[in-house]
Amino acid sequence: MNIYEGLKDKNDYSVSVYLGKERRLFTEYVHSIYSYSQWMSKQNITWDYILIYVRRTRKILCYYKNGDFLHSRPDFQIRGRIKTGW
Repeated sequence: MNIYEGLKDKNDYSVSVYLGKERRLFTEYVHSIYSYSQWMSKQNITWDYILIYVRRTRKILCYYKNGDFLHSRPDFQIRGRIKTGW
């Protein structure tokens, strides 16, 4: 697999935001995961974890729990938490 498959330069990610098992928010076009988390803080959106997708291929890239170190632009080598089989 090409590590940059589906990743270009801008708005590479889609993000689902969860509180418990309930999906609270979905955003299709996200450029920076860190900036997105800062925006959620300013909007007072509480969350437990976020699921990151490669927008163009719709593959799951990783997820972050609230409190994790958030990479600004994760790719297939630098990413948050993953599950076996992703």
